[in-house]
Amino acid sequence: MNEEKKLIRTEAKYEKALAERDKVQAELDRLTKKETQDRHKLATMQNRYKEQKRCSRNHRLIERGAILESLIPNAESYTNEQIKHIIKIAFGNLPGGLEGIHFPESLRDNS
Repeated sequence: MNEEKKLIRTEAKYEKALAERDKVQAELDRLTKKETQDRHKLATMQNRYKEQKRCSRNHRLIERGAILESLIPNAESYTNEQIKHIIKIAFGNLPGGLEGIHFPESLRDNS
């Protein structure tokens, strides 16, 4: 009879240990799934940030190119190398180079 009680207690402990293991495994699965979701969310956010930076850069380049073209008469008839040469000449004639540019108060950066 004593051995039977020991066996029943051992089985109860075993069942309790199995239940605890299942509970821990479920928590591990939940945390693993959350970690995977968080990684994907981070990757999505990083990709969105890169895309926004790329779009901002493209927009800036297009705007500045349009400004330069508007200042060069008949700009579409010149090659890129010729435009580059024209711009080098224009900037080369500035006193003190680019550092010699003094913007009027209305054009200064307010940051």
